Amino acid sequence: MIRRLATPLSRHGTALAWMLVLGSGAKSLAQTSETSTSDGETPQVEATPSEAPSGGLRLGAMLDVGAPDGVGVSAVVRPIEWLRLNAGLTTNTLSVGVRGGISLVPLSTFIAPSLNADVGHYFDANYNELVDRLGGIPLRTQVPIDEVGFNYVGASVGLEIGKPERFSFFLRAGLTHGSLTIDDAEALLQDVTGDPDLTAKPLTIRFTSPSIKLGFLLYFF
Repeated sequence: MIRRLATPLSRHGTALAWMLVLGSGAKSLAQTSETSTSDGETPQVEATPSEAPSGGLRLGAMLDVGAPDGVGVSAVVRPIEWLRLNAGLTTNTLSVGVRGGISLVPLSTFIAPSLNADVGHYFDANYNELVDRLGGIPLRTQVPIDEVGFNYVGASVGLEIGKPERFSFFLRAGLTHGSLTIDDAEALLQDVTGDPDLTAKPLTIRFTSPSIKLGFLLYFF
């Protein structure tokens, strides 16, 4: 009877011994793998979008108001940390125009200086009211000053306040050179002078004036 019980116990004991050996081997293999990982190079972990460096490409929008630009809304692209490009629409209450610009921001600090350049064009419109404003005396003519195009280019220095990778408020001051071109100046001059025989070529008025601009810039991503 004892011999019969000893045989199954011997078999079970052998199986149990093999299980212990296999378990010890798996544990040793896991420890070896952990050791090689800790002794080797650190595994690379991809950065999430929120961990992306602030110097990368960013897209945003800009809203500004000033003179002589008027009110502008622009899309902004920042390809590198210190360079911004913008393009958008403007209005001066008389006409609608387009504008493009470039800004250099050498510092990535909460308060930073900037160098800026803009070029723009206002489409043809009636500029009788503008002439009255510039001259201070109402224009004594009933001839509409139509088909007047307004081009300008400006340069300014500015001060920006905010988080350069997310948003900023800015104030810029500089100089703008502009030109107004009146294609049909003949009818206007004939009416002003009272001389129906007077002939004239398209009239261009050029000027240089101080400029100022206040705005807000926000990056979406």
